[in-house]
Amino acid sequence: MTHKRQHPESDSTDESPSANPDRQSSTDDESRQSDALVAAIAEASELRERLLRWQADFDNLRRRSSGEILETRRNAEGAFAKDLLDVLDHFETALAVDPARMDPATLLQGVRITYDELKKVLQRRGIESFDPTGQSFDPNLHEAIAREVNAAVEPMTIVQSFQRGYMMGDKILRPAKVKVSTKD
Repeated sequence: MTHKRQHPESDSTDESPSANPDRQSSTDDESRQSDALVAAIAEASELRERLLRWQADFDNLRRRSSGEILETRRNAEGAFAKDLLDVLDHFETALAVDPARMDPATLLQGVRITYDELKKVLQRRGIESFDPTGQSFDPNLHEAIAREVNAAVEPMTIVQSFQRGYMMGDKILRPAKVKVSTKD
């Protein structure tokens, strides 16, 4: 039996990185992958924290905006109601008068003043009435509640308004109730 003695530097079981260049490369790759994984986890954690802060900021903004919208609506409704109080005062004055001592002409004049005041309040709010008599029927603006055979006008022409329509800007608040002409 012959023993072959190997030199320690040439021992194939040596685990030192300098002894095996492939092993050194593998260790470096694992180290780089580990560093990259740690960096990716840190970045993901940072992004998650940032996302949570943005979500909280967005929720706060939404709550604040909802509150501001509600407050603005209340202020607008309050201003409109305040304008209507003058009209209400006119009605209360008229109702406080003794009818036995009021002549019809004076009563009618008081109603006319109250009516004019109400129209002014509505106009200040951008609310306008319209009477479409003589115009072509438009189902977006008018509600036909009656028909009339009328050869003197084109079919689908409004021949009578029963109730005025009201608009606020381009929005229809109430369509006009009308009678429309037909051929037969």
